[in-house]
Amino acid sequence: MKKTIAFLLILAMAGCQDIETLEKEVSLGTAPSATDITSLVVDGKQATIVANTVVGAKYSIQIYKFGKTEPVRTIGFTATSVATIKSIQLDTISRGLYDLTLTDVSGITIKKPLIIN
Repeated sequence: MKKTIAFLLILAMAGCQDIETLEKEVSLGTAPSATDITSLVVDGKQATIVANTVVGAKYSIQIYKFGKTEPVRTIGFTATSVATIKSIQLDTISRGLYDLTLTDVSGITIKKPLIIN
């Protein structure tokens, strides 16, 4: 019983500590001002995406099965140039109709249809 009371006392004291000291600042990169997919080419089992981006901004490319809400593939990256080229292997994705989205950290999403034969 004494051990339980001591444990609860220690737990209560730890709960009174200043939690702000545990927070860390997370950088979301540069604020994007230009987000667009300029080209999407599928050649066999590889898709090549060319996108207008802002250097230093963070982006996410996601592939969704048409009409679904869970992505089958997600790729995150930080732009290093104003024209970003990304290649995605489609070997593990079955044939069909998909949506490819490019999303920046401010929430702007560009969607393009993707057909995998």
